[in-house]
Amino acid sequence: MLRRLLLACAAITLTAQAPIISFDKTHHDFGRITPDRKVAAKYHVTNTGNAILSITQVRPSCGCTATVIGKWSIAPGEGTDLEATFDPRGLKGGVRKSIEVVSNDPKNPAVSLTLEAEVVQEIMPSVDSVYFHNVPKAAISRSTVRYASGSGEPVQIVDVKAPGAPFLAFAYRQEGKDLVMEVAFDGRKVPIGRFRGVEEATVHFKNPRMNQLPLNIQWELKPAVQATPAELVFQDTAGRELRQKLTLKQADGHPFRVTGSRCSLAGVRVEGSGPKAATQELSVVLPASLQAGRYSEVLSLNTDDPDQPELTIRLAAILK
Repeated sequence: MLRRLLLACAAITLTAQAPIISFDKTHHDFGRITPDRKVAAKYHVTNTGNAILSITQVRPSCGCTATVIGKWSIAPGEGTDLEATFDPRGLKGGVRKSIEVVSNDPKNPAVSLTLEAEVVQEIMPSVDSVYFHNVPKAAISRSTVRYASGSGEPVQIVDVKAPGAPFLAFAYRQEGKDLVMEVAFDGRKVPIGRFRGVEEATVHFKNPRMNQLPLNIQWELKPAVQATPAELVFQDTAGRELRQKLTLKQADGHPFRVTGSRCSLAGVRVEGSGPKAATQELSVVLPASLQAGRYSEVLSLNTDDPDQPELTIRLAAILK
């Protein structure tokens, strides 16, 4: 009986002598901040237990948050400050981060502290890139970008530069403190021989802290000459000559002629090129000399169509 009593007393003593980690808060909201300045928050840590509290690790969730703690070992009834510095550079919009504090508190060995902010740039573009896909060469296509004010001051544009892209034009208008810019792509001004590209425009602003922003513009013209099928696939036994039909059609009905062809796979030839017509019926021939295996090649066709002097078609073959 005495033995049991002594063991019970010892258990109670061991249970009672333990550290307890407590915080004055576990979350901090910085509110709206700009990305050009660091901000800091303090979390006060207190040991409300009756044994020494040892903090062994403080782990931020990412490299944008740095921490400093006053003391790693805290006596019962004492406290210290944990300071978290948040660097919002490169971030925008709502951001939430966490810090894990690991200690010898038996009931709460890992406590998660959180911080949040709304990172607001002085000028906030609705998009960083504009896409013009499959646009007709004989038409003008348009897209808009909104530059919203994050500072409360009106957004004002000085000019927009897009070197080497005469087919791009920019117009803008004020809507409250925001500015809306229209990007116009004129396919008629694209130089002959160009079908796709990526342009880098620079938008210059009067706003002092953010006086310029890049705008990526990707474009691709709708083919003037369209191929059916879009990809040639051969699947048969090796050692035999294989043929497939290929139809080329001018989108606007203009007559054209195929003037030449080349393929990344030796021996492939194109037959059936005739006089000028809005539609060309061709045969693509794989030679009997090809060995068994898998092939992934490119067939290039030259035409006298000024809007489509070259046409590329994927060619695949599986020969057994």
